Amino acid sequence: MTLKQIASLGKELAKFLALFMGCFRSRPGFALLRVYVQGLLSNVQRKNIEAIDLEFGIAPRTLQRFVESIKWEETDVRDECQRIVAREHAHGEAIGCLDESGTAKSGVHTVGAARQWLGSRGKVDNGVGGVHLSYSSPGFQCLLDSEVYLTQDWVTDPVRRKKLHPRRGRVPYQAADRLGDGRARLGPRRARPGLDVR
Repeated sequence: MTLKQIASLGKELAKFLALFMGCFRSRPGFALLRVYVQGLLSNVQRKNIEAIDLEFGIAPRTLQRFVESIKWEETDVRDECQRIVAREHAHGEAIGCLDESGTAKSGVHTVGAARQWLGSRGKVDNGVGGVHLSYSSPGFQCLLDSEVYLTQDWVTDPVRRKKLHPRRGRVPYQAADRLGDGRARLGPRRARPGLDVR
């Protein structure tokens, strides 16, 4: 890369992140996003919160507060990412891939943890399952969406459902559909312009 290209990267990153400003409820929260992303893209050897705080001269635990409690609209961020992919990476030979992944868990308190089939283990075991939608076109690939899979025990237990932050007890579509009363009870899913795979 030339020096001019390197110098323009900061401006390009700022322009890109500005697309997501409306997804944050406060300007300070959005400012911390910029620091966090810069830290992930920097040459900091360990990409953890503490190392990024130190590298950018931020008070300790500031970015920890960002990842734990700053309010932002994750679905709006996802939708904007999908619009960017549709606008800038559409291709006649593109494909979408639905895939599941499972991670073994020893406890029962992680959202979605239950005895279920885990492909990574090749057997029924205690763990968390996820369903993911990826997109691939010549020279480009990305993850478009992801959702934790909930067993019927999670869907029908109101105490467990309270743990479903940020939805605060709302059942994801795939889990509600499994019970046969999903979309009618939850209402229509918001359209995702350009990439609606239903």
